Amino acid sequence: MAESSYSNVNDNTPVLVGCSQYLGGKGLDGPNYLDILTVATKAAISDCEAKNDLTAHLDTISVIRFTADTPNRDSATTELWGYPNMPRSIGNALGVSVPNEIYTTTGGNSPQLLLNELCNRIKDGQSNCALLTGGEALDTFVSRLKSGAEMDWEDDPGGEPESLGSVKELGSEFEMKHGIFDPSSVYPLFANSIRKSEGKSALEHMQDIGSLFSKFSKVAAENEHAWFKTFRSPEEIVEVSPQNRMVGFPYTKYMNSIMRVNQSAALIVTSAKKARELGIPESKWIFMYGGASLNDVWNITDRENLHSSPAINKCSQAVFSKSGQELSDVSHFDLYSCFPSAVQIAKKEIGIPEEDERNLTVTGGLPYYGGPGSAYVVNSIACMMNKLRGDQGSFGLLNANGWFLTKHALGLFSSKPFEGEWDQVADTSLTQKEIDNSANINFVEEANGRGSIETYTVINSREAPTKAIIIGLLENGKRFLANTRKGDGDLLNKMMSNEMLEVKGTVKFEDSRNIFQPD
Repeated sequence: MAESSYSNVNDNTPVLVGCSQYLGGKGLDGPNYLDILTVATKAAISDCEAKNDLTAHLDTISVIRFTADTPNRDSATTELWGYPNMPRSIGNALGVSVPNEIYTTTGGNSPQLLLNELCNRIKDGQSNCALLTGGEALDTFVSRLKSGAEMDWEDDPGGEPESLGSVKELGSEFEMKHGIFDPSSVYPLFANSIRKSEGKSALEHMQDIGSLFSKFSKVAAENEHAWFKTFRSPEEIVEVSPQNRMVGFPYTKYMNSIMRVNQSAALIVTSAKKARELGIPESKWIFMYGGASLNDVWNITDRENLHSSPAINKCSQAVFSKSGQELSDVSHFDLYSCFPSAVQIAKKEIGIPEEDERNLTVTGGLPYYGGPGSAYVVNSIACMMNKLRGDQGSFGLLNANGWFLTKHALGLFSSKPFEGEWDQVADTSLTQKEIDNSANINFVEEANGRGSIETYTVINSREAPTKAIIIGLLENGKRFLANTRKGDGDLLNKMMSNEMLEVKGTVKFEDSRNIFQPD
């Protein structure tokens, strides 16, 4: 069968034609937020190798929201935020003014969600040449805060960008009161739920994680854009040490996403017609064969369980249905890897066999490559584009994840020319209603009586364990959320050394929180 020709690609088919990844310097003299995006943007434009000036043809500049600009996150940092319209600031840095300026909401799903939107707008003729960029300069930001250096980063060019994405809070007030707030305190809850569902001991579960994430670190060690270019053995990842302290049981530091980085990336997306007009070589073209986005039941206490993701499962089905491809057609993956449980659940829901030898990351993963906030998937798409350019005709699948395995988006890509009418972003509105309606109505806020532990974690400071978060079941079948009594260090240490899943005890509602005391 003859190879498909790029000449058969319809004019309004969206095409990714440029990409970049940027690794900034560390410490006080590292880049600021505007600089780190501007450098990546110029590199992505250059990567297109257009014969004509692409910058002058931009009609859309879109940016992923920064961690320091997350509403209600940390007033100390948000008060220092000085970029009210980053898309326009970037336009000014490039010397252009565009009619469409987009700034997403917070969430690691945002890059793929945004790319889906840009591709649909190109398909519909609303856009012809778009920039998508994001990153973090948190290492510089934190270094300057700690040193007391002046924070004079600001640029107010006027205007207000279009907002894209959900602005819904990350959980209920009751959940947050019990510690369901920082991802490092929540993803370990998924870990112990996974272990329980698989019937594995804590040791067996840790061996699985060590083997899984050691492979990720190997990829990062060989990636010039990685924040940490260090291979970690399975034992090094699992064993608690002064360099690898326990964070949220059972996860050590080497299992946690690293957000304090100076990293950015940028993508250029055009219509096929515009790519031809600009003289962009076809060797640069990458097509999105399928895109989908869905949310799981929003509050984790309302989910059927904490070891699955119906949203990832349905997104995967939608992407393969739209593309006409199968899982066996995929050569390259990048599974969102903020924590091991995110990878384990995505792998299972997408249907990747346990014994599959294909690499699950092209970057090296968020704990090793680096996790530039909500923008990581801009980097993974850029990395995937280069992988696919070097492996002509192959397919690459990646997933994006926001909040607590809450907001999801998947994309399937290839250099293989897309023929026919492009309409590859799945309409998942009916599926979303089905997921929303599946919420578990058995959760109670004020819990009193006997119960058992469904899953749990113990949160550790640098010095010692500080509190436990427990999700359990009362004898009447109702689910509850609780902490342990403050200051009970002996119990917290016991919970990290002894098997506590399904352990029975008493829960009591005290001073606006539930307190669980195991037998």
